[in-house]
Amino acid sequence: MTTVIRFLVLLPAFFWAMTGCSDQTPSSEAKTPQTRPVTLAEISAWDYPSTRQLPGIVRPGSRALLSTRVAGTLISVTREPGDQVVAGELLATIDARDIRAAIAAAREKMAAAEAAVQQARLDTERLQRLYEEDLIARVRTERAGIRLKELEAQLQAAQSELDAQQANLSYTRLTAPFDGLVSEKLADAGSFVGPGQPLLVLEERHTMRVEVPVSSNQAAALTQGQSLSVITGSDREVLEARLVSVIPALDSKGTGQRLRLALEAETSSLAPGQVVSVVVPAGEPEQQRQGTAWVGLPEDALIRRGQLTGALVVTSPDDQASGESAVINLRWIKTAATPADTSGLIPVTEGLEVGDRVVLDPSPDLQDGQRVTIDNPGAAHGEG
Repeated sequence: MTTVIRFLVLLPAFFWAMTGCSDQTPSSEAKTPQTRPVTLAEISAWDYPSTRQLPGIVRPGSRALLSTRVAGTLISVTREPGDQVVAGELLATIDARDIRAAIAAAREKMAAAEAAVQQARLDTERLQRLYEEDLIARVRTERAGIRLKELEAQLQAAQSELDAQQANLSYTRLTAPFDGLVSEKLADAGSFVGPGQPLLVLEERHTMRVEVPVSSNQAAALTQGQSLSVITGSDREVLEARLVSVIPALDSKGTGQRLRLALEAETSSLAPGQVVSVVVPAGEPEQQRQGTAWVGLPEDALIRRGQLTGALVVTSPDDQASGESAVINLRWIKTAATPADTSGLIPVTEGLEVGDRVVLDPSPDLQDGQRVTIDNPGAAHGEG
């Protein structure tokens, strides 16, 4: 019994000793966030003109719906979509047997009319000589003259009919009106086609047109022949386009207009139907209208998280020497549309001020409030 009591007395002391040992970890061994080296850039004022990027649709320089003016069976289509053709090249043929038969009939009719006119002309000349010799009455010469005119009119009608049939024969051969690319084939060989029915679509793509809907105020700020930048593709290739015309709204109640731009497309990957961005002047600078001062953020410093954009800003004093630590903070910002020629800068409307220092190429593991070492301390004074 004595042994049991002694064990119960010593048991709490044993647990107290174990607990005390676990709490004796030296405070100096607590882990601290590891500093990371970073490169900074100083924010400067935005001094580029205010612009807007508007969506535009690419159209071919020329586009033709090729059709025929005669009815018949489509005999052949010599080109397929994607084929390049030259002006005058045969693209399709239509059954022309009826037209050729009509041409043969018109030629026979014309030959008969020519013979009748020749005979009438001889009769008129003979009667005219008899009249001059006072052997016949004048009325006979007058009737012969009228008959000659009637036959000459019939000859002219036969000639016109032959010309019309020969023109119809030319419509059975569909040729390219200009150099271009066959983009669509709308009927296959063996189909019966009628007048005006499109058979092929031909596009000229050496030049492209871009149509951009704009407001009346934006259109009024532009002049014909003005050069505008077009941004295309995922790599944001910048092309120069020329303003050809401003197309007014078709609806009398409409206030919008359309810009029509022309650009050379031989060295680009533009295709009809593609959506591009067109950079147009916005008139009065946006920061003046809003009463705010914009700044330019290097594109390499921008952080995107979902729908939010931000930058890592150094908030500690800016007199650290190289290798000493500083504190960074994540600051959410608002940006505006980026013009095409700003050398990698993004206009920021809210969240940053002139003189702020931001981290370039921020690593994903950098955290808000983390201490970092500055690789280029001169950036604090606009030197790097």
